[in-house]
This record gives sequence, structure tokens and C-alpha cells, in this order.
Amino acid sequence: MQVLSPVKNLKPKLFRHPEEGPGDNAAVITHAPAKSDRITYPFVDLIRFISTIGIVFIHAEFFLTSNEVTFFHKVHHIEYYFLMRQVFKFATICYFLIAGFLLADKIEGNQRIKYFMRRLKVIVKPYALAVSLFILGFILDRAASQKLSGPFVIETVKYILGYTSFWYVPNYLICLLIIVSFSKYVKSAWFGAALFLMTIVYTYLNVYSVNHTSSHTTALLGFVFYMWLGIFIKKNGIVQKIQQIDPLLLIGITVLIFALSNYETWYLFNFTHTSDSLNTLRVTNQLYSVAVFALLVRLCGAKAPDFGVFRPKQETYGIYLYHCFFIFYIIPGIEKWIAKHYHVSFFSYNVFHLIAINLLNFVICYCATTLLVKFLVRYKLAFLPYE
Repeated sequence: MQVLSPVKNLKPKLFRHPEEGPGDNAAVITHAPAKSDRITYPFVDLIRFISTIGIVFIHAEFFLTSNEVTFFHKVHHIEYYFLMRQVFKFATICYFLIAGFLLADKIEGNQRIKYFMRRLKVIVKPYALAVSLFILGFILDRAASQKLSGPFVIETVKYILGYTSFWYVPNYLICLLIIVSFSKYVKSAWFGAALFLMTIVYTYLNVYSVNHTSSHTTALLGFVFYMWLGIFIKKNGIVQKIQQIDPLLLIGITVLIFALSNYETWYLFNFTHTSDSLNTLRVTNQLYSVAVFALLVRLCGAKAPDFGVFRPKQETYGIYLYHCFFIFYIIPGIEKWIAKHYHVSFFSYNVFHLIAINLLNFVICYCATTLLVKFLVRYKLAFLPYE
């Protein structure tokens, strides 16, 4: 038997290659007194809030088998399941867009280095704590079946940083460092074109190449273009132009691209060798993500939406960091316990069963993670930003 990795069964039973993470949580422009020079962008929190819901929803997939491609091909009308998941596939790119938008005024002159260091201070501590706890949990979870060794720990760290939701922060910081380092060129369309070309290369390698890497999480520089695009949108007043477009036109465009995205997913799944037909970097999904961004900007009014008990500014980063604990450990444990004590099998080739489980896991994960983060923020724990 060929051994491919010193780490056995890295992929959890309930978790598909995760996709996405949150945006520039600390760089939020909030309501301020009239005498302040700080500006409010209501659509930023709206996009952040909806995208966070989308990230948790996508990651809460019910993972029935270690070979999801083989399994999905046995599910009748799997396209219904893919269609449901496509709805929120805009989340990752929208995070980079709002991160760039908020960055636009902070990278000029000597501000850029100070801003980058502030971002490190806010982001790295809570991230380091969460990822360390997750790695520890991952190792303990496999202690009974896997001998603790250097190669095992190294492969575990590589997997978690590259193929779980923890991929986002290192990727974001690298993209931010590129933008800060080349800040004098951000106004140049040529610079944007170079970044766009980089994204196209990653798109080909991750989606369309015969030897594709199968996950957008390996596209280390595949999203820096969208951070630049957010800056370009801010510096050229494109938000104001979007707000003048007929919303029905934007809705129509978004629905049309959504349909094309679903068609591409269906084609990739049935007629190509791709193992990730819902990859975020699909051409149609990139267009869909930008369309959703524009639509949400247009639909959001001049006043910040009422999120009820939810606080996107304070809670988004914490939800990103800790929702995977529920997906990897807590929810699978609950389902395993139910299956053992009540003789309930969660395995099914019924597409509506998959959809129902995905929705149920999402509700449990999102609500539980939000409650946990509220507790951590309330008592200023885990280094999470609370202002």
C-alpha cells in the first residue's frame, strides 16, 4: 500500500476543503461624532455580515466520505446541492474587496508601514492562539490512531494552514504586504492588470488545468487583485456610481451570472477531471462575486442596517477563527453520539438529505460560534478586538 502522507485521515468527516475566511475586521469605519473626520460606509458591515454567514454555511458541509467526488457522482440531482452552495460563493472575494476599499486611504505616504504594523498587532495574536488550539485539538483527536512524530506534526500544520479556513489570514497579510510595498503603483491600471494576470494564472492552475491543485486555498496570490480592485473602487468614486444604477438592472445581471456559475459547475463536475467544481476562482464565480458586491452596495441605504443582536464589527473575526472548531470537532462528535446511541445513520445518497444536514449544521455552527465570540469579546478574552 502506498503511503502518501505521514498524516492519516487529515480530512475530517464533516469538512470539505474550506474556503473562505473573513475580511479586514479591525479596519472598520464606524459611526462617529459629527466633529470627527471618520466616515461611515454602511455597506461594508452589510457585506461583512452576509459574507460571514456565507463562509460558515459553505464550511458546514456534511462530509460523508473521504472521496467526495466519487460520492457526489452517486447522488441523483446533485446539481440542487451545488446550486444551494453557489449562493454564498461570493464571500471570499467580497472580503478582499472590502479589505481593499478600507485600505485605500491608509497606504499613502508614511501611513502604510504604520498601518501594516497595526494590522499585525490586531490580527496575529488572536490568530496565533486560535490556530495553536486547533492544531493541538487536531493532534489529540488523532492520538489514538496516529503516532506522534515530527513528520506528523509538520504535515498537520501544513494541512491546517493550507487547506482549512485558517488559510485566510496568512494569505490576507501577504496580499496586504504586496499592496503596501507597491503602494505608489496602486493608482496605475497597469499594476492592476499585472495583478489580474496573476489571478488568471492561478485560476487556470487551480480550476482548469489537468494538474490543478483542487483548492483555492493554495492560490497564495490569487486574490491580491481583488484587494487592489477594492482600492481602485474607493479612489475612483465607483461606489457613488454604483449607487446610481437601477437596482433591477443589477439584480438581473447578478441572477444571470449566478445561472452561468451553476452551469459552469455542472459542466466541470460532469465533463472534466476537476475535484472542486465549486472552486471560488472559477471565472463565472469571480464575476458573480463582483456582481454581488455591486448589488449589496446598491441595495444598502445611507444608514447602517440594523443587525439586531449581531455585531459584525466586533464579532466577524472571532466567528472566522472559531467556527471551524464546531465544524471539525463538536458537530461531528454530536452526530457520532446520536448515531451510536439512537442507531441513526446520517449516510445518504439523497440530495435533499444533504441539503437538510448542511442547513442544520450551519444553524448550529453559526449560532454556537456567535455565542462563544460574544462571550470572548464581552470579557476581553482570546485577544479578540472588542471596539
